[in-house]
Amino acid sequence: MVRGVFFYLLFIISTAHGADTIAISAVGDIMMGTTYPSNALPANDGKGLFDPALPWLKAAHIRFGNFEGTFFDGPPQKDGKSVGPNRFAFRTPTRMVSVLKDAGFNVMSLANNHVKDFGAAGVKSTKETLAKAGIQYSSKAGEVARFKVHDTSIALIAADFYKAPRSIVEYADTISEIKNLKANNERVIVSAHAGREGAGAEYIRRGMELFLGEKRGDSIDFSHEAIDAGADVIIMHGPHVPRGVELYKNRIIVYSLGNFMTGKGISLSGYSAIAPLIRIEIHPTGEFASGQIIPFVQLRDPQRIEVDQARGGIVLMKKLSLREFPNSELEIKNDGILNLRSE
Repeated sequence: MVRGVFFYLLFIISTAHGADTIAISAVGDIMMGTTYPSNALPANDGKGLFDPALPWLKAAHIRFGNFEGTFFDGPPQKDGKSVGPNRFAFRTPTRMVSVLKDAGFNVMSLANNHVKDFGAAGVKSTKETLAKAGIQYSSKAGEVARFKVHDTSIALIAADFYKAPRSIVEYADTISEIKNLKANNERVIVSAHAGREGAGAEYIRRGMELFLGEKRGDSIDFSHEAIDAGADVIIMHGPHVPRGVELYKNRIIVYSLGNFMTGKGISLSGYSAIAPLIRIEIHPTGEFASGQIIPFVQLRDPQRIEVDQARGGIVLMKKLSLREFPNSELEIKNDGILNLRSE
């Protein structure tokens, strides 16, 4: 019954603002399974892992996720990450890119703290594997994922909390790039790996966020400056739990989508099991038109996602949005529908 209800709501959103809107489906961190340091892959190489989300993933022009780790079949690399307590290195077999392709994803962020787990060879393999599957990507190396929807050109760039380029900590060049893309008459989507981890990470800490002494960015300040510079949509991930949503200058900012699909050994305690998918529609001008949070939850034995009948993602993201952005004109209804308050 729950899936039928959400199908109906999706239909309403898809037809409410006309045929010229641009639809974006986005999820947070994806790490389907790893063969390092031991085999922790899902059954059947993950075939069908994303099936419960297919109706919402595929009902969009731009279908985004943050790929945490590498598509790599080689051995550990000298320039890769060293493994120790609470340090993970993710090596997903290249053949499993078919799982992303079958789910309909057409763009991945590679700007995060796991893309270099297996050094330069792992980065190269990951990019080649995605490209062969027809999935665009953006990383700190400067790639721009581009889409043409109706008559509108869209550019997606990915940033993270490390040093420039494409930094949200030292972000002058990121802001400059956004301005240049805007001057090229492109709508701009910015993906950012940002925010602290650990207890209470669902709450945005004003100012620079820190985790284990590492600067993780000022998510609010960066997002507002990015929109001032010409960005139209900001999609964040990194704290491993969902965060609130804000409407700023009629542009939407999603401060964290948490984890969407993670493999064995990754904690599902507390809010980390909540795996929202957000579907956003924007006008050709870049302004927010409508949206919907679809609440999924991660489960184990077997590894999977399911629609969350308790609607935990909606409840949490609504609560956080009201608490942290009380003046935002975005309304999150109990069924996950996103509207302007004036509507």
